[in-house]
Amino acid sequence: MNEITTTLNDFLVNTKSSAALILNGKGKLITSLHLDYADSVAAMSAAIFSMSEKLLIDLDKGALKQLFLKTSEGVVIGNKISGTNFLIAFSRDGSNLGLLMRSTDEVALELSKNSLLK
Repeated sequence: MNEITTTLNDFLVNTKSSAALILNGKGKLITSLHLDYADSVAAMSAAIFSMSEKLLIDLDKGALKQLFLKTSEGVVIGNKISGTNFLIAFSRDGSNLGLLMRSTDEVALELSKNSLLK
């Protein structure tokens, strides 16, 4: 678990994101950094991912890879890691959105190699 936490912390530092979490498809929190109520956020996020995946399947638009939410206080990027595991990153600064989306995708790929997240 230390390797996952270190990877997640490095991601936060490199992207200047404010918080991040990793969850499984059932909404169970795997780990989080700098996030209050992470268990609740994980459960609600799993519902959003599940509904989004079903929508894409129904519309024959392929599999969900990444989800982007823009808020009045920043952005939220959700990225599939592997199987049913997801990474969610929160950033108060949306000006580097392209870089944040790419970095989130890259760290998800890196995390997918971890035996706990396969």
